[in-house]
Amino acid sequence: MTDNSVMKSITIDISDKVYKTFRDFLELLPKDSFKIYDNDPDELTAEEEKAYYSVKKKIEMGDFSDFEDWDEVKKKF
Repeated sequence: MTDNSVMKSITIDISDKVYKTFRDFLELLPKDSFKIYDNDPDELTAEEEKAYYSVKKKIEMGDFSDFEDWDEVKKKF
């Protein structure tokens, strides 16, 4: 890969069943043509994921109690 090359990023989720096969496939590409980041920096921690799904479930049930009443917040300004 030349110094002028631009790298592009994608994020994918792959089944455990094909993960190794996919990684092996990537190794067939020219050296330095890709970089694998094993940990996605945007990935939620287990605690964050639990909180997300908890709030999502409440919202789906019409419960917005975890959020500020924006009309009240606007009045304060």
